[in-house]
Amino acid sequence: MAGYRAKKRFGQNFLKSPEVIQKIIDAVNPQPDSHVIEIGAGRGAITLPLAETEATITAIEFDNDLIGYLTKLLSKFQNVEIIHTDFLKYEPDFKNYILVGNLPYNITTPVIEWACERRNDIHSAFFMTQKEVALRLSAEPHSKDWSPLAIFTQLYFDIELLFHISAKHFSPPPKVESSIVKLIPKQNVQIENAELFEQVVRAAFSQRRKTLLNNLTLSLILKSDENKLILKECNLDEKIRAEQISIESFLKLTNLFVIRNILPYKK
Repeated sequence: MAGYRAKKRFGQNFLKSPEVIQKIIDAVNPQPDSHVIEIGAGRGAITLPLAETEATITAIEFDNDLIGYLTKLLSKFQNVEIIHTDFLKYEPDFKNYILVGNLPYNITTPVIEWACERRNDIHSAFFMTQKEVALRLSAEPHSKDWSPLAIFTQLYFDIELLFHISAKHFSPPPKVESSIVKLIPKQNVQIENAELFEQVVRAAFSQRRKTLLNNLTLSLILKSDENKLILKECNLDEKIRAEQISIESFLKLTNLFVIRNILPYKK
């Protein structure tokens, strides 16, 4: 697109490699009866080949300077709708859609949260993120990348890290590598006490070098002896740290807090 410069404030780095673009399209594998929502259509590098699959495409773009270009580029396609809005304020009026997006770092977590809230309406999601974020999303317990982001996302989605993308495939090239992650919603996930679960997980990771016992006691303002009892019932050692604990153990821990009515004290 002549005369247009990527805007740093929007975190724009446009994919330019035909080979990588095709690799993404192959991973998404949209069918004529699919409905794809693209987060940030940009200069249409992915939008155009998506449209050629005959799937229904809803292309979301926040940058007003790109709307006219996208409209002209995609004018021959009856299966594409371009919407000028902030994706985080967008509310689809249809279900079973595929999400596709190159996510700037500053909106990655909000987009993941958006997807978690609407997980029952999503068929699948394919996100391009910074490599470090992809590693965190797909991390497992006992790794340095295990974090609240991984836990809250994997609670509702099965996550697969598909492949990495070198910075040279973007214009302008970012300072970091990118990765494609695939998210498939888990079926019939019901979380009781979700607010307390989030509070417990965030408290557990509040200071990574401290033990779970210390973090729960300090961050949730709970009595140490009460926490020791809860940990014992969960078969968790008092010296264990948050990165060693599975989602299932965090859920059990939360439920035991509720059962024993040992809830965080107010400051």
